Amino acid sequence: MDGVVVLHEHRIGFVVLRDEAGDFAVAELLTSDDIERGDVISGEFTVPGSGKFLNKANDEEIELSIHGSGMSESEAIRLIQKKTNG
Repeated sequence: MDGVVVLHEHRIGFVVLRDEAGDFAVAELLTSDDIERGDVISGEFTVPGSGKFLNKANDEEIELSIHGSGMSESEAIRLIQKKTNG
């Protein structure tokens, strides 16, 4: 499954991805932070926990921890705000 990075919250190392179905996932970057808005990330976003993904923009393997998937945009934003505010 592919997801497009729609938000990269650099301060806390989280990204929000929009998948092909229009659902959103929130993930924590565990390795490289060489991710930009608009990058296409390939992998399994529906399984919570850590895993390896491919950033198709630079052909780099990255590790993400999925904190939520199948979310609406507003749910993803609330989760990011919760992480930002501690």
